Amino acid sequence: MRFLHRFLLLVLFMPTVAVADFLSGAVVPFPDAPVPISNSNGGWLSAAKFPRGADVLSFTDKMRLKSAGYRPFEDMAAYRGLVVEGEEHFIERQMAMMEIERESDSENMSDAEYCEKYPLDSKRCHVDSETLPGVIAGGNAPSTPVESPSDENFMGQTIGGGVVVASNRTHGGSCYPAAKSDVFKNVVLTTGQYEKSLSPFEKAMITVFRKEGKCGLIKNDPCGYTCYGIGENCAGAGLDVRNMTRADAENLYHEKFWAKYNVGALPDVIAGDIFLASMASGPCTAIKQFRKFLGLGESCKIDSDVVAAVENYNGDIHNDWLNVRQKFLVDVAARRYNNSVLKGWMNAIKLKRENGCHVIPAEPLYR
Repeated sequence: MRFLHRFLLLVLFMPTVAVADFLSGAVVPFPDAPVPISNSNGGWLSAAKFPRGADVLSFTDKMRLKSAGYRPFEDMAAYRGLVVEGEEHFIERQMAMMEIERESDSENMSDAEYCEKYPLDSKRCHVDSETLPGVIAGGNAPSTPVESPSDENFMGQTIGGGVVVASNRTHGGSCYPAAKSDVFKNVVLTTGQYEKSLSPFEKAMITVFRKEGKCGLIKNDPCGYTCYGIGENCAGAGLDVRNMTRADAENLYHEKFWAKYNVGALPDVIAGDIFLASMASGPCTAIKQFRKFLGLGESCKIDSDVVAAVENYNGDIHNDWLNVRQKFLVDVAARRYNNSVLKGWMNAIKLKRENGCHVIPAEPLYR
């Protein structure tokens, strides 16, 4: 019976290999060979020293122990931040908005007006083999891109106020003004707070407000009441979307998209385009797609490799990138929505083509 008691005590306090590994450098190792001791039961026990408890560890070892324990949670936050729409939710929300608009247009427009806006509606409009290619062509890049002029050739005011240096290597420069559109509202609604410091962001936000300027509630939208493209249920705790100002929206987009995902590290020629793609598809989706376009490995990071690839890109990276986005949207519209959204999406692609940082507007839009 005495033997059984000693055996149980030995097992109960025996240190595990995991504990020994975890506290390497902070424990006394086991002896290499048993050390016999004399006792009344035949001397079969061996002496050993056990690991020290946490209460006798040094301050440095205790901090190392805590750090290792917290490591699995280092990327987690106590409060939910802005939930960025993924491609799926973005498309569904756009579909809901377009359907509401289409129903209103159907009641208030003549056949000619309606079919100009919705040429692929075969129930009301004449659709032939030329209709679909014509709609897709509406988003195509210009067949003869305008060459960038020098400052002497462009006499208008730039965004940022300086000379536009149209190069894939330009960082922190000015942008040409926005371009007027036959489809989207021709008004500059930004506050101008970023115009001098971040001209590409300012120009991209002008485009955002021209496309996402409405506030309201869309039926079955999980993000709830939405303003400037930001839904109250997806905005994170403490953000009052219903009373949000345009300045608030600009600051939020700058913090949660532009700064968080290092978009500002990109050259001016493409930074605004990646920002707008991030809003549409979610930052990780857009950045991975952009890295693939550049021939880089899949990652959700804009790093030095991405910046270098843009700076060394041989060609019109603005329109080449939008060709990728256009092809993607054409595929989604056909595969999921029977092309009902295609005209609207091609109009949006055209708006982005005409409003890159280094694109000269045919007809400038000023504040």
